[in-house]
Amino acid sequence: MADGDPAPRTPTSRAEHEALAARVAAAMRSATDRMPTIAAGAVWGLSSGSAAARHRTVAATEPLTADSLLLTASVMKLLTAALVHSLADDGTLGLDDPVERHVPEWAGRCVLARPHGPIDATVPASRSFTVRDLLLMGFGLGYDADAPGGDPLSQATEQAEVFSSWVPPHLAPDEWARRVATLPAAHQPGEGWLYQTSFDALTVVVERATGRGFDDELADRLLVPLGMRDTGFTVPESALARVPAHVFPGEPGPVVALPAGAPSLTERPAFCSGATGLVSTVADLLAFGEMILDDGVGPSGRVLTPAAVRAMSTPAIGPAAARRAGDFLPDGTSWSLGCGVDARGRLTWAGGTGTNIVIDPARKRVAVLLTRYGMGEGQPDHMAAFETAIDDDA
Repeated sequence: MADGDPAPRTPTSRAEHEALAARVAAAMRSATDRMPTIAAGAVWGLSSGSAAARHRTVAATEPLTADSLLLTASVMKLLTAALVHSLADDGTLGLDDPVERHVPEWAGRCVLARPHGPIDATVPASRSFTVRDLLLMGFGLGYDADAPGGDPLSQATEQAEVFSSWVPPHLAPDEWARRVATLPAAHQPGEGWLYQTSFDALTVVVERATGRGFDDELADRLLVPLGMRDTGFTVPESALARVPAHVFPGEPGPVVALPAGAPSLTERPAFCSGATGLVSTVADLLAFGEMILDDGVGPSGRVLTPAAVRAMSTPAIGPAAARRAGDFLPDGTSWSLGCGVDARGRLTWAGGTGTNIVIDPARKRVAVLLTRYGMGEGQPDHMAAFETAIDDDA
C-alpha cells in the first residue's frame, strides 16, 4: 500500500448492511422531523456487496416515497465524468485534446495577468486548456472561493449569463460557447480550480465531439445500459405527480423554487448541462454507483474501462489547484478526474438541492440521499445527519 492510500477495509456483510440501514433510517427520520413542513421528506438508499451478492435498501420519509423524482443538482457531475471517460475509452475524444479541437471558439484564450485583476489586463495562456483540465474543474471560469466582492471576472461572467446554479444556463450551447469565448480565464491551465463552469463546458465539448445532444449521449452510454429508466432532463407528463415541490431556505421562511409537478419539466431545457439539471431516483443512482463498484461493469455489460474507474477514484489536482478550491473541497477531500475523493478513497459529491452520493470501493458500498430541501448558508442538518450515519468511524 502506497503512502497516503486509504487503509484496506472489509466489504460490508449482510448483517452490517442491515445495521447500517437501521442507523441511517433512524438518523434521517430524526433529521426530517426537524425540517420545515413545506420542505419535509427525504429518500435515501444503500447498496452493499458485489453483483454476485448485493444487498439493497431504499427508504423514505413522508411525503416523499421511494420512487419520488428529484433534482440531483451537482450529484450528476459523477455521471458526466463517466460519460466523458466513456467517450475517451472509445476514442471519440481524448482527455488531452485541446478544447479548441472540438470548440474552435475557445482557441487562443487569454488569462488574467493577476488574480482578480481587470479583465482587459491579460496574458496568453501557457498552453491550451484540455478536456482533462475541464474534468479537473480547471477551465478558468466558475465560482471562485477567493474572489473578493466586486471581482471583475465574476461580475463579467454573471453579466454574460454563463453561470449555472441548481438550474442549467438558459442559453443554447452554441451561444453559451460564444459568450465564454469573450471571457479571460482566471488562471493558467493546470493551476486553478473554480467550481461548476468546467462541467457546463464539458456539455459543449461532448456535443461538438459527437454531433449529438449531451442528453442523447448520456442516455445511450449510461442511462440505458444501467437501467436508469427514471433519469433524464425531462419528466413524462404521466410521471409529474412523482415530482415534489423543491424548496430552499429563505427569509422570512423557506421558498418554493420549483412547484410540485412543474409542467416545465416536460420540456427539454435549452442547455442539457453536465453540471446540473438532471432528475433521478435513489434506485437509479444506486445503479450508477454499483457500476463503479463493479469496476465499470453494468447489468448488460461493460460501461467503463477499469482505467476510467481508477481515474475517477484517484486524486488528481495539484497544490495550486487545491488552494484555489478553498472551501468548495471539504477537509480531507481532493478531486479526481471528475469528482470528489475523500481520505478513505470514497467517491463523493453533494448537490445544492440537498443531495449526496458516496461510493466506497473498499467497503463495496453506495449511499445516496435525495431531498427537496436545498442548501442555504452552510450544510443543512439533514445532509450532515446522512453523512454521519453512513460513516462507520463516526
